[in-house]
Amino acid sequence: MSDDAALLHASFLAKLRHDTDGRPMEKGIALKTAFEVRCSWSPVVDSPQTRGNNYVLIFVDVNINVQSLVGDDGIENEQSNGTRELLTIVQSVTPLIPGTSWYGRVLVVVPTRSGYLARTKCFQERFTGCTDLGVLHDRTVIGERLNPIHGQDFHALLDSCVLMLVRPGNHSHLSDGATVIEEVHARINFQWLLNDKPKQKTLALIDGHLNLESYLPLYISATALGIKLVVLDRPGHWISDPSMQRLYQDFIPIDMTADDGFDVRIATAVKAYGNVDGLCAIATSCLAPVARAAAMLGLPTESPDAVACANNKYQTRLVAGGAAPTALVTDVPDLKNRMAEKAFVPQYPLIVKPSMGAGSMHVYKADTEAELLDEVRRTGEASGKKVLIEAYVDGPELDVNFVLLDGEVIFFEISDDFPSPGDHGIIDGDFWENSNVLPSKLPADEYAVVSQELHWLLLQIGFRTGVFHLEARVQDSSMAFSEKGGLVDLHSRSSTTRKPAPRCVLIEVNPRPPGFPCVLATAGTYGVNMYDLHLLSSLGEHDWLRALARPFEPKTAIPNHARAWSQIVFFKADKGGRCASDNVCGEMLQRLSPDDRALVTHSLCFFRHGHRIPEPKPGIVLFGAFFIVTSRRNRHDVLRVSRVLQQEFFIPITPV
Repeated sequence: MSDDAALLHASFLAKLRHDTDGRPMEKGIALKTAFEVRCSWSPVVDSPQTRGNNYVLIFVDVNINVQSLVGDDGIENEQSNGTRELLTIVQSVTPLIPGTSWYGRVLVVVPTRSGYLARTKCFQERFTGCTDLGVLHDRTVIGERLNPIHGQDFHALLDSCVLMLVRPGNHSHLSDGATVIEEVHARINFQWLLNDKPKQKTLALIDGHLNLESYLPLYISATALGIKLVVLDRPGHWISDPSMQRLYQDFIPIDMTADDGFDVRIATAVKAYGNVDGLCAIATSCLAPVARAAAMLGLPTESPDAVACANNKYQTRLVAGGAAPTALVTDVPDLKNRMAEKAFVPQYPLIVKPSMGAGSMHVYKADTEAELLDEVRRTGEASGKKVLIEAYVDGPELDVNFVLLDGEVIFFEISDDFPSPGDHGIIDGDFWENSNVLPSKLPADEYAVVSQELHWLLLQIGFRTGVFHLEARVQDSSMAFSEKGGLVDLHSRSSTTRKPAPRCVLIEVNPRPPGFPCVLATAGTYGVNMYDLHLLSSLGEHDWLRALARPFEPKTAIPNHARAWSQIVFFKADKGGRCASDNVCGEMLQRLSPDDRALVTHSLCFFRHGHRIPEPKPGIVLFGAFFIVTSRRNRHDVLRVSRVLQQEFFIPITPV
């Protein structure tokens, strides 16, 4: 936009229905207020910043004078949708009453080519933590056709825009215009306009999730992509309640026993239902059966053999290597025999875990033979699976997410997985995640090692397309977790002793997205929603998948295409009783300062007042709550606020 470009002007009267407090209303008994709106804006001219994009940015200066409504003379009763939405936003932020006025600037994003929108609310998640840019209004609707505007009509300008940022003139906390333009360009850099109209698809989701809170993010993604969900789960599942029917197209009751016939039951139920374009699963126990069922039905899927290999931690270890000594045993007598025959020679510390499982259940660290024998016994008895024994690898633990398309990496990210109680040698310490920070603080050379080695591993297993969540450690890393200034983080090792080259050692592979708190954090940090991509991959929508997999433009101060630092803080429900609060997260947030509270972009407790919290069981962790802290300024702020949450948050309970 050129500063010396000729200004265009518009002036008109409009009206808006609202309640007595100024809140906008569409229906019911409402007051009506007239608004005298005066606007001026500059036409956008070609510049290096706009050249090559499919949109232009326009700043509109807006003056609104509020009048008492006496008659409708001169008032535009058929005002445009865009104009009405702008007035509604202003009124919701600053309730206007007759005799007052409002001044501000509105940044609008206007497409310059024809196409179809790739998603509803394309931009909303990509502006998480950006309240300093203004009040965001995302006008995108999946499949809507857009055409470039011709002419200089103000109403047409607002009707054609896909995004508004409303910036009140009296708010000193807002970033300057140059920052706004930089951030908008960096965040809407993906292919949100498709050449062809996306077709509405139906997807069968096997396993309706444990609760509403964990189901909703996936449902929101499906709705935003115009995908209808058909849910398959056990009879009487919570989602089959009539009050939940708005959350899916249909519910199909099915025996969910994870036995050898599970895949056949899935395929039979889906075939009988008909008109399904793909199968999808998130739950680990469903991944392999769903892949086999999809293959039976001729629907899009990754190799069922590859999915089965990833689910089996021993088979994956055989492909990956790197954690010797390794053994797969059935029970303690089997282990003793192997040790007596020198077929397995322990080198402590060791990790003991089920050969198949999820949620870090029944995973232990053994430092002595006595601990090894006891933990093999406990793991085998509790899980009912064979037990995998492998070396404990010292080094920073990482959560790693890949999105592949025909073997090509189209999105990749690493987050730092902070030490768990089990890492510290605590008796019965678990390996459940305490906290993750993204993006990772690993140096560039180690980041590249992780990317290259794990990508190679995925291809070796047989994967080509989809979303993959892996866990790994970097052995002989130049970094280690340590505490400085009261905050734990990755820091350079102080030792000057020459070490072997860093090596990435796999912990596990999951052919699915990470847990939904991580999905939310990644969407805010990189602009990529892995639930969106998992759904599209399950439908075989590869062009659409690529379009939505592009992260933000890189920012010099933050590595790896991230435009914010984010920390996920996890909390266990580790005391039995009844929850004594209806809003435990909200109560915690009120104890933070306003500035710190503004950094918390998501929070959720899975329990409400009166909910029963069961007594903890050995080897099993019950997920209680989480917070996501996000800062575009620095990593220190998210560490500091997260530390306060870790010190002060708890779920209040009363005895049963």
